[in-house]
Amino acid sequence: MGYFGSDKAVVFEQPVFPQQGIARDEVMQLLTRFERQDVDDIHAHNTIQSTTLMSHMAAAQVAKDAHQMFLRRNMLYKTLLPGTTRMALEVKQMIREMLRYPQDTAIRFTSGGSESLYCAIHSARQWGRQVKNIERPEIVVPYSIHAAFSKWCTYADIKINRIPLGPDYRADVAAIERAINDNTVLIAGSAPCWPYGLFDDIAGLGEVAQRHDVWMHVDGCLGGFQSPFAEQLGHPIPVWDFRIPGVRSISADLHKHAYSAKPLSSIAFRDASWEQYLDCPAADWPDGPYTSEAICGTTTAGPIASAWAVMKFLGEEGYLELMRRSLAVRERYIAKLAEVDGVEPFISDMCVMTIRPEKGLDLFAVMGGLFERQSFCLPSLQPPAMKIVLDPVTDEVVDTFVSDLAEVIPLVRRGEITIEAIQPYM
Repeated sequence: MGYFGSDKAVVFEQPVFPQQGIARDEVMQLLTRFERQDVDDIHAHNTIQSTTLMSHMAAAQVAKDAHQMFLRRNMLYKTLLPGTTRMALEVKQMIREMLRYPQDTAIRFTSGGSESLYCAIHSARQWGRQVKNIERPEIVVPYSIHAAFSKWCTYADIKINRIPLGPDYRADVAAIERAINDNTVLIAGSAPCWPYGLFDDIAGLGEVAQRHDVWMHVDGCLGGFQSPFAEQLGHPIPVWDFRIPGVRSISADLHKHAYSAKPLSSIAFRDASWEQYLDCPAADWPDGPYTSEAICGTTTAGPIASAWAVMKFLGEEGYLELMRRSLAVRERYIAKLAEVDGVEPFISDMCVMTIRPEKGLDLFAVMGGLFERQSFCLPSLQPPAMKIVLDPVTDEVVDTFVSDLAEVIPLVRRGEITIEAIQPYM
């Protein structure tokens, strides 16, 4: 079950797998039927599509074409793919340059932010086991850190200690330090966090990590490929990266604001020797050593090719312009939402923003009314709010969402829209 329900129960009265193959044109027509049932790209920019690069469709097409060209390349077989391997190394180098990593930073590709976080936690656990003889590992993180931390700790039998946030909805650095014990292998912070779009005090957490000799990870999955450009444009954000000595690893998603095809993320290690704690060479089977880039085995080179293509197509100036547009979208939302009675924007640092309904206004009834109008957003429950993604979209997209919101709120107040409106999406 995800944000919007789970697989619908369907009774198949006839076989779905055909006895004989179907002509290509008919196959594509049938696929088009599925596609047309999905939400419209423009209205869904806040959620489902997220970063489809709608304000730069030429780059989106470049990403699509590159992905298709390399779709069948299997990154397990790098020796047989010297061209693909060179391309992947160039993407890693461009990541170093874009995110201003030290030149000797080690980078691995992953299938997405969740796998990147799994890699960070696993690396910290292995480091703790091999260097500090910790057999019952624990991690200490702020309450707002991504749910993937909890998922991997469940899979790997690691105790996770989520620490309540400070009054500013950021990590309480002092409380995190107090929660560290002899079994702590990792602490982490967000840059920014998904629930609120706020940066944690990464510098403060880095100092704590150094004092207690624990692994410090920065979850930059959301903002990693926007932060350097926001900083260049003078947007006020705190230092969050390897400029902070205590930071050992950083995750950053290319399929968000690097605008590659999905799925593609990265994890970077300040010290290349720390890659050893991620590696899991398996040789106890008939075919000898089996190694992979990260946790997944077979992965397609398609998303990596799309990242290479978009990075080359946009260049620094292109990314700066898209960041400039994202910041303009943020300001437009703030200004337009101020005109809507019954809601208040919770000002974020960047990437996402939450909209908080007035007390007594049913969050899910409001969302249901928006969904009926094909204006989609995500729920945030603590406190109750609607979440929008601050992508580089057009003014029309912003204005349509805010207009729908202004229309829905009075209807919810009068009871003409109720929580039943969202039931089809749950």
